[in-house]
Amino acid sequence: MKPLSIALGLCLSGAVMAGDGEVVYNQYCVACHGTGVGPMAHDQAAWQPRLDAKGGVEGLLESAKAGVNAMPPKGGCVDCSDEQLRDAIVFMTTSK
Repeated sequence: MKPLSIALGLCLSGAVMAGDGEVVYNQYCVACHGTGVGPMAHDQAAWQPRLDAKGGVEGLLESAKAGVNAMPPKGGCVDCSDEQLRDAIVFMTTSK
């Protein structure tokens, strides 16, 4: 199955209720950002240049809302609020 199909399938599985970044990540982002299709979660070397290029988390949020390359808008989480997406971005871009 292609990553985009996986992400879209996850999107159809139900709305995210919590604003917790890890919850959003596990439901919508892990299919790509946990497998290496996109920058891996918690990989500072992969995320820092993106944060720098986009002006930080808010810039990445705007990119995520629009979609990037094969990533659909909002990473497929069409019901996610900006706060929920921001929390997921912070979760992914922060070292564990």
